[in-house]
Amino acid sequence: MPSRYAFPRYERLIRRNEFERVFQEGLRKQSRGFVWYGLRREGQGRKFGCTVSRKIGNAVERNRIKRYLREIYRTHRPFLREDIHMVVVARSEASHMSFHECRSAVLELFRAGDALNG
Repeated sequence: MPSRYAFPRYERLIRRNEFERVFQEGLRKQSRGFVWYGLRREGQGRKFGCTVSRKIGNAVERNRIKRYLREIYRTHRPFLREDIHMVVVARSEASHMSFHECRSAVLELFRAGDALNG
């Protein structure tokens, strides 16, 4: 059993068709630096994926943004709904944001998309 704050492999969106389904059928919310897509999937469990385009900085910057997004998901996982698949897409503004700015922007999107419990 993974710890409360783990990011287990079975909660990762990996396949292209999983991403496409969330993009096409899901709810879309945007804020400074990020776009959030969420799709409620009863009985499918919670899943998370993130994308950062090559248009955004170099590989170091893109990987930093992805690490930030995975960490935000990992630390807020216990507060997220059990039946949601979500994808966070980084925009070019994200490359200039600190971790705390990213966290507040992404949490705002989680709230707007009704991804948080309660």
